[in-house]
Amino acid sequence: MKITPLNSIFSNVQNSYKFYWWLSILEINLKQDKLIISFDEIVLKTISKLWYPVNYYKLNFGKLDQCSKYIKQIKSFYGLEDNLDERNLYDFLLTIKNDELINNITSELTRYVPYRFLRPWYAVQTRLLKDQYVNKTILEFQNHTAPYLIDPGKKQISVNYEWSNWIHLNFELIKGFTYLKLLKYLEKNNPLVPNLSIKIKKPVVRKLRKATILWDEFIISHPREKDVFQQKCVKEIKEKSLDHFLPWSVLSHDLIWNLHPVEKEINSSKNNQLPDFKYFHSFSYLQYQFLNFLISSNKDKPLEDYNILMGASKDELKALSLNEFEAELAKHYKPIYEIAENMGFIPNWSYEN
Repeated sequence: MKITPLNSIFSNVQNSYKFYWWLSILEINLKQDKLIISFDEIVLKTISKLWYPVNYYKLNFGKLDQCSKYIKQIKSFYGLEDNLDERNLYDFLLTIKNDELINNITSELTRYVPYRFLRPWYAVQTRLLKDQYVNKTILEFQNHTAPYLIDPGKKQISVNYEWSNWIHLNFELIKGFTYLKLLKYLEKNNPLVPNLSIKIKKPVVRKLRKATILWDEFIISHPREKDVFQQKCVKEIKEKSLDHFLPWSVLSHDLIWNLHPVEKEINSSKNNQLPDFKYFHSFSYLQYQFLNFLISSNKDKPLEDYNILMGASKDELKALSLNEFEAELAKHYKPIYEIAENMGFIPNWSYEN
């Protein structure tokens, strides 16, 4: 009875806000056990949830989507970082919720969405209505079959009691259903983006322990090989960090063919910018030496990253010349680099002494 209208909500979506509006209501209702929820609270929660996909991952939410535009305005106006934690961002937004910019955004985002979200429950009453009459009609006919009632005067919603019970009993199922529909929506607007499914939310803590051990062994056995950006011997790196040559926010994985050792301060400076492609040759050379270290050391498990990337066996990888290896690597890197640049990632980062 409840899933069918939800299916209708997400079957013809032209902007992302409906997904995040609903996810925010679910979370507030469950975690705070609240039935009365203000528009402000839902909007601030929605902005917090959208922050990473919009700013950190640069996902495209569609030409008609307004929410991502507002989030970029907030980032620019307040000088905020791309990778703010959802909880910290939400707490900050609470302190500025009465600012003119936030008030204007809240007003815009709540002009239609609270009503349009409910429209499938009032499909008969709103069929063929002109757009300006939909809100008024929904208010006139709203009842307890829908997830919530709207109080436009108090700028709040009241979650229906039966719906609240259903949410508490089936939270993970409802959330998973909503994220699945969101992913399908995003796939249409981001057809070439790798690992899209894990870019909907902030990433989990990344673990590079195994890769770090491998690179430490490589440095011991190949101390005079040069690092990518400074061109100094890898043994001279004072405070080592593993850098993702193409930022993690682009590829969203820790496969070893995209990793290399650098000074920690350089890694921090580069952050999620795209390196100038002038570094690709030195990166390919270091990767080539690292690959052959894995082959000669019979480290077949980590070698699988290269097997899969290049569709080649261990013997075939061993037979590759440096030029052949670099050409194969470029086939994968150049298209992704171009896609990332088109998405809005800052290109041509360079190391400066």
